[in-house]
Amino acid sequence: MDAAFETLAEKFRSGSWSAADNILTAEVMPPAPGDIATLPPRGGEERRQLEARGADALRQGKLGLVILAGGMATRFNWDRPKGIYPIFGGQSFLGWKLQWAREIGGDRLPIYIMTSFHTHDAVAAHLVEHGYFGIDPARVRLFQQFRYPRLLASGARFVDPRGQENDAAPGHGDFPSAMRQAGLLAEFLGAGGTTLLFSNVDNLGATPDMAIVGFHLASGTQMTAEVAAKAPGDRGGAPARVDGRLQLVEGFAFPPTVDQNAIPVFNTATYCFEARSLDRDFDLPWYVVEKRVDDTPVIQFEHLAGDLSARLAFGALEIDRDDRFIPVKSQADVAQAQILLARKAQSLHGALSAR
Repeated sequence: MDAAFETLAEKFRSGSWSAADNILTAEVMPPAPGDIATLPPRGGEERRQLEARGADALRQGKLGLVILAGGMATRFNWDRPKGIYPIFGGQSFLGWKLQWAREIGGDRLPIYIMTSFHTHDAVAAHLVEHGYFGIDPARVRLFQQFRYPRLLASGARFVDPRGQENDAAPGHGDFPSAMRQAGLLAEFLGAGGTTLLFSNVDNLGATPDMAIVGFHLASGTQMTAEVAAKAPGDRGGAPARVDGRLQLVEGFAFPPTVDQNAIPVFNTATYCFEARSLDRDFDLPWYVVEKRVDDTPVIQFEHLAGDLSARLAFGALEIDRDDRFIPVKSQADVAQAQILLARKAQSLHGALSAR
């Protein structure tokens, strides 16, 4: 990745690329009628057929789970990896994700955890300490995303007060490349895997849902994104038509002429992928991201998994926000998340008991 970084760094240093270039120059329009699908209601025959299709894929060993656990919880006021924070009932984000994966998938769901150089050792130790939360360790595989240096606004590499260069993970857009480089995508495909379920470790609503899997398989798309209804004040990434084609657009990439409030849903960053479609190189857009390390403004380069929607056959599916989207971005979110998690756990355990 060094050559790729140097190419980006030289563009930045030359002044030909900056944060202003994060904004799309293409025509961006709200989704057209019919662009956003919805799941059939629970209890109906159509929903049962989707659940059966997803469950059949699970029984045949065709599903795999990708969990992003590379974040250091900078905004969360926690000095360890966010995935190991005890969020509810004394159990960590990662513990809940794995417990629910075990309860839903049994021994049929391989789990791939993408860590970063910041989090890898701590996440690995957390898994060992807790006996992999009851999952066969052979079914849990860790792989690291890449790392890029941070820069100063001048283009020089940022050096921290200890005299060391300060690196950052370049966003989760490198997950297909990192998974391929680790040999895990080939391993999954070679074992008959067809579909990867992708979510952030801090979204405990994103459990494996066989109806959503069935919908994705029935749709014939290569990527399905879960989107949720916006609440007042919500902003962020969302589905939109870019030069006439539906894809995900990051919130900061929308042109100022686009009324983002005209798009009633947002991207939850929970996806289903056709695994074989990821087995190639992707030329995803890179973004110039401005951060602060202590009191020093720094620049880092990031690319994002949502932009795979511009390279793959793509569809968007609206889900129940309170059930499927329970993110915890700050300590202020914890109390409400715990209420929703208790409800989620009760609902999920009831559904599993009824099988």
